[in-house]
Amino acid sequence: MLHLAFVSMILCAPPPLVAPTEALSPAGEAAGFRLPPGFEAQLVAAEPDISKPMNLAWDDRGRLWVTDTLEYPYPAKEGTKPRDTVRVLSDFDPVTGKARKVSTFADGLNIPIGLLPLPSGKTTRCLVYHINRVLLLEDTDGDGRADRRETLLEGYGTADTHGMTNSFTWGHDGTVHATHGFANDSKVRDRNGVVLAMQSGHTYRFNVDGTGLELWTRGQVNPFGMARDDSGNLFTADCHSRPLYSLIRGSSYPSFGKPHDGLGFGPEMCPHDHGSTGIAGCCWIPAGFWNVKDPEQLIIGNVVTSRVNRDDVQWKGASPRAVELPDLVASDDLWFRPVDMKLGPDGAMYVADFYNRIIGHYEVPLTHPGRDRHRGRIWRIAPKGMDRAIPDLGTNATAEALAARLGDRNPAVATLALNQLASRG
Repeated sequence: MLHLAFVSMILCAPPPLVAPTEALSPAGEAAGFRLPPGFEAQLVAAEPDISKPMNLAWDDRGRLWVTDTLEYPYPAKEGTKPRDTVRVLSDFDPVTGKARKVSTFADGLNIPIGLLPLPSGKTTRCLVYHINRVLLLEDTDGDGRADRRETLLEGYGTADTHGMTNSFTWGHDGTVHATHGFANDSKVRDRNGVVLAMQSGHTYRFNVDGTGLELWTRGQVNPFGMARDDSGNLFTADCHSRPLYSLIRGSSYPSFGKPHDGLGFGPEMCPHDHGSTGIAGCCWIPAGFWNVKDPEQLIIGNVVTSRVNRDDVQWKGASPRAVELPDLVASDDLWFRPVDMKLGPDGAMYVADFYNRIIGHYEVPLTHPGRDRHRGRIWRIAPKGMDRAIPDLGTNATAEALAARLGDRNPAVATLALNQLASRG
């Protein structure tokens, strides 16, 4: 009996936080992916074109934006130019899915995480978090590089570089929702002088002009990943508490050392933990999207087990419950670290792979020589043979064409069309 218990313990043991294997080429890594029947994984970008991807976002011109770091886990020292960037991927090969163009929209950034391209217009603009503020970056002369920077929000704590603000997500009302992570003490000030104090896990929102800053929910430990469904419900992925939460405005959620008062405590959504305390990225998929039999799903990255997990979202009245589904991706390569995922306007799932021997921030010394600084990949996961067309939802699209997309079955398309229409006044 003791022998069986020991064997069971070994078989159920979590993967090591320091992978005992060596790095693989992108092709070697892809060979170890296990996907649902009929799905394929294609490489969109890899080193040296990108380094360590963190957050992904699509714009209305069909381009994929990515925050990219060399600095993590240590911020650039004062007086030195940071090496991190915002990159833009475009011109995707219709057969292989690879981005044939990778450009740098902005450099000199310091561990940028949260990212959101704004609707296209006379200039190209995006929001990005950069220690210790949220910037508006703008390309005013059309050369593809930001030449103007404006601070919208400032005062973020930076003690924990894996718990900084991230996952900028459009609300139905055009506000931007975001998460705030573990061990950071922030007193964020907006352009009207409003100050929001946050310590460890919280969510909040603000207007794209840097006003209207306000708290959305309290608690969670280190949320990294946010998604919105077509009814406007918001969900987050959290580390060290539960993998998924349904966000109810004004509610409180479990956190370290923060007992709640019994009032306004958000209900549990996900009773299981997917075998890990390290969850990153969150994406909502409507029912029947890839297959008519598929349920409504939330997809999250599991950086410890090297998997992309799925949950069936089952509703009882206004309360969702997450029921575990088979994984979207399971990898034989322990360096596979899926930290963000976004549904593309072509209907494929795009996964940011922070490819690394080590994933623990606190669990493994930051000085460990095994920490990789230069390898990173972005993967396209989709059913084989799926239509790859990416609609143009930017300034060239007519109002009639955009209006026709507001009910698109792809929520990424519907959101981009709505935002472009709204930007025209």
